[in-house]
Amino acid sequence: MSSREDRIEKMLSRDEIREVLARYARGVDRADAAMLKSCYHPDGIEEHGGVYAGNAFEYVDSAIPRIHRIGPMQHLLGNSHIEFAGEVAHVETYLLTFARFGAPGAEVDTFTGGRLHDRFERRNGEWKIAHRRTIFDWNRDTPSNEGWCLGLFDRSRPGMLMGCKGEGDPSYQRF
Repeated sequence: MSSREDRIEKMLSRDEIREVLARYARGVDRADAAMLKSCYHPDGIEEHGGVYAGNAFEYVDSAIPRIHRIGPMQHLLGNSHIEFAGEVAHVETYLLTFARFGAPGAEVDTFTGGRLHDRFERRNGEWKIAHRRTIFDWNRDTPSNEGWCLGLFDRSRPGMLMGCKGEGDPSYQRF
């Protein structure tokens, strides 16, 4: 393969890997098990904060019920460093997460910064996660104090789109 063809192949591979990462973030925030599983090879491994280490599909199955009990959440992806070694890519992606825990009136907002440390493998022409470790760098927990921009936005106003888990989220609708 020529140098130009190699560069184009790496560019396409980077794009495919970033698409998997974005699909993962959407899948976890929407509690969409099928979408999450589509990011991993069936024999993929997930290591998550000392809470879980094992098959990624089993991790997804155990995480979805917990995610439904958590309030709003967002996983924001930052820059990714990708190194290729043939059909393997070693990927480090910066991650910022938000999640709301607790009962109404006693909710806590937790902000966490970390990195996704992944080994992607291209199998049958498709890049997916073969092994993931989540690296935690910092965290801040604070009492929830939602004011919606000092009242500028009213959640009860028609046209105010509010996110939720599952296919009821406005992002699943097409217009």
